[in-house]
Amino acid sequence: MQTTIERHIENKDRRNFLKLAGLAAAGGAIGLNTACQSTIKKVPSIDHALSDKSFWKRVQEQFILDPDQTYMNIGTTGAMPLKVLDNYDRYNRVVARHPMGFSDELGWDFGLIKQREQLSMQFGCTKDEIIITRNTTDGLNTVLFGLPFERGDEILITHHEHVSALSPLHVLKDRFGVVLREVEIPVLDLEHGDQVVEAFKKNITPKSRAILFSHIPYKTGVRLPARAICKLAQENGLISIVDGAHCAGMIELDFRETGCDFYTASGHKWQCGPGATGILYIRNHGENLPLLWPQNSCLYQYISQPVNNDRKQISDFSSQFGLRGQENYPAMQALLDACDLWEEIGRDRIEGYICGLSSYLKKSIKQSFGSSALLFSPDIPEFTSGLTSFNPFKDVNDQKMIEDFVDRLKKEMGYVIRSTEFHLHKEDTKNSHALRISTHLFHDYAQIDGVVDAMHRLYKKMQ
Repeated sequence: MQTTIERHIENKDRRNFLKLAGLAAAGGAIGLNTACQSTIKKVPSIDHALSDKSFWKRVQEQFILDPDQTYMNIGTTGAMPLKVLDNYDRYNRVVARHPMGFSDELGWDFGLIKQREQLSMQFGCTKDEIIITRNTTDGLNTVLFGLPFERGDEILITHHEHVSALSPLHVLKDRFGVVLREVEIPVLDLEHGDQVVEAFKKNITPKSRAILFSHIPYKTGVRLPARAICKLAQENGLISIVDGAHCAGMIELDFRETGCDFYTASGHKWQCGPGATGILYIRNHGENLPLLWPQNSCLYQYISQPVNNDRKQISDFSSQFGLRGQENYPAMQALLDACDLWEEIGRDRIEGYICGLSSYLKKSIKQSFGSSALLFSPDIPEFTSGLTSFNPFKDVNDQKMIEDFVDRLKKEMGYVIRSTEFHLHKEDTKNSHALRISTHLFHDYAQIDGVVDAMHRLYKKMQ
C-alpha cells in the first residue's frame, strides 16, 4: 500500500507529465478541419520564467472579461479562458459537422477512459473513482440518493449548507425518515480547526450514518478542515460526503489525501469551465467502501446487476455513474482543457496567489472600515479561501441595505460582487447579511485596492 508521501510524489510526477503533454493533446492536436476553427486572437503562452507580476499579467490575458467592470463573483460562476472558449467553439462545430462521427475526431471512447484518466491525475485518484458530472448539485444527488439510508439514520450537516445539498437531504428526510442533525460551526470566534472537528464530534450518536459538509461554505468563505473532519468520520464508521463547489480551480485538491468517501465539485466556478460541468469523486479503493446504487445510469444491468452490485467484481465502478445517455461532449472536453490550463499554470501556485489576494483584501477591509465592520472570513492561513464575506453596517440583519449596496456598487462603481445571508448561530431567528467578494487568478492587487476604495466611498454615501 502506498504511503501518503509516495502518493503525493506520484501525483506530482503525473502533474509534471501533464504540464508537458496535456495541453498539446487536448486543444491543438485533435485534427480539426480548418473550416471548423474560430478566429479569435492567439493567446499568449504561460511562461514560468517571467517575474511574478509579469506571469500573472500573462495569466490575466487568457480571459476576455469586460474591461468596463471588475467581475468579483466567481463564487456564482467563473469565466472561460480564451483558449478554452476557442476550443469549445471548435468542438461544437465538429459535432455539428459529424453528428455520428465526432467521437473519433475528438478522441472520445466508450466510458471516457482517457478523459477520466487525464482528470484523475490532477485530483489525486484513479480513473475508476472520478466522473465528469453536470455540476455540484448533480454529484450530490447522485451520492445522496444512491446511498442506502433508512428510517432513523442520522446525517450530520453544518448550519451553513447550500440548498443544493439541503434539497436532496430533505427529500431523504420526508421520504425515508432520515434525521438531519445540524451542527453549529463557529463563525466570529473561529481560531483553530479543532473547534470545527469538536463540534461534529459532540453530535455523533449511535444512529449517525454520515457527515456532509461544505469544504468552503459559500455563505462565509471559510475553509473548513476537510481532512480532519473526514478522519473523524472514518474513526467513527461514518460516510463522509464533501460539497466542494468552491474548491476545484481555487485550491489544490488531492481526494485520496483528503480521506473522504465522496467529493463533488463544480466545473464552471473557480475551474472556469463551461456551464453544466462538474466533477464527482467516489472512493473505490481501501477498506469499508460504502454501498452506492446507481440512480441515473445507462449501465446498471450491464455492470452492477450481473455481480449483485459487488464493487470487487466491477472493474470500472465510476463508469456506471458517468454514462447517462447523450451528453454535452464539447462542454466536457472544454472542462478538461480548463483543467489542463490550470495544471500548466500550477494549481499550487494558483492557490497561493488567490489566497494571497484574499488575505490582502481582508487586511485592506480592516484598515479602511475599522474594527466596527464584521469580517465573517478569518484572515488565518488555514481558513483562507478566495471568498471574503463582511458587513460594514451596524445592523447586520438589514437585508435591504446590503442588497442596495451590491446593486449600487455595480451600477455606480463598476464592481460586481454579491450578498449572502446566514445564521451566525444555529438558533438565530434572523439572518445576518454580508457582502461577498471573490478574488481569483485573473485579478490583481490594484483591483483589490479599487474595490475596497469603491466600497468605502459607497459606504460613506449610504450612512
